[in-house]
Amino acid sequence: MTPADDAGTGGAEDRRERRGPDRPPASKPQDVLAALEEGVDEIRRFMQSWHRSVVCGKPPDRRVTAIDSHLQAGFGKWMAERSDDGLLRQPAFDELIRSHRQIHEQARRLTGIVAEGQPIRTAEYDALINHVSRFYDQARRLRDAFAKLVSEIDPLTGLHNRQIMVHDLDVEFERGQRTGGALCLALTDIDHFKRVNDTYGHGAGDVVLASVAGRFQSNLRPYDSIYRYGGEEFLITLPNANTGTANSVLERLRNALESAPIAIADGNRLQVTASFGIVRVDYGIPLKQSIERADKALYAAKQRGRNRVVTWSETLEEPDEPDGTDEPDEAEDKV
Repeated sequence: MTPADDAGTGGAEDRRERRGPDRPPASKPQDVLAALEEGVDEIRRFMQSWHRSVVCGKPPDRRVTAIDSHLQAGFGKWMAERSDDGLLRQPAFDELIRSHRQIHEQARRLTGIVAEGQPIRTAEYDALINHVSRFYDQARRLRDAFAKLVSEIDPLTGLHNRQIMVHDLDVEFERGQRTGGALCLALTDIDHFKRVNDTYGHGAGDVVLASVAGRFQSNLRPYDSIYRYGGEEFLITLPNANTGTANSVLERLRNALESAPIAIADGNRLQVTASFGIVRVDYGIPLKQSIERADKALYAAKQRGRNRVVTWSETLEEPDEPDGTDEPDEAEDKV
């Protein structure tokens, strides 16, 4: 794995570049969860301030009287800056933003009534409280959904974690036992990953891991799944695929990674490759044994020079004759 001078394209690092320097990076589920939690707290503080102003006759805060008060609020500003974020472009967030704006508009209107020396009618006050209650309910539902999502996702790569992998593998295995449909598994490992950490630091290693995960995910078939297996290893499930089909898919992933260097800090671009081991799941043996076979195929790919796809076969079960010419990767650092 060496720095590359050419400016290849593709992967998460290039998507970040295309967003432009003045636009925030794409949100991750944990970012959205944190913003929702802060949004709820912010509305609670806003309402406390509003009540203090109305009940005690204190001058209202500018956050209440400004025409664009909903955009001056931290949550409103955060959402507005990410209006084109794919993770937030869904009806539930549209409703939440609408409730947020209605809270600020109604609070401003009622503040104006009080400033004119007029009483607030019960129906008008109830309308404000209803907007607040609706916002809390909407935010709670979204917060619960994203909390579940965050618990299932590896925060660095954005892939599903091992806990979800185990559940999904059991589901696929049981389906295959019932239907007899083909299912292939693959283990993949970034080649010479320890050298990235040793040479450029763990921050660069994190960038490489996230970029590789994004590159792989964008080149799989829609019904394939990829999980962070541990360290720099990933597990991929390929349903309805024999070993020939699986090999073609993984060669596409291998080429997508090899063909475009990954940008890290200080303008460096690293040429990164990966090795793959495939197995067709045998429903007559425990699933764990099929994963072990994929691991043996991955080991063989490393022994044969890395940056290649190897399919498990009975011959891989035979003891290797060490020749000292091509050892597998040294123990890798986990990041």
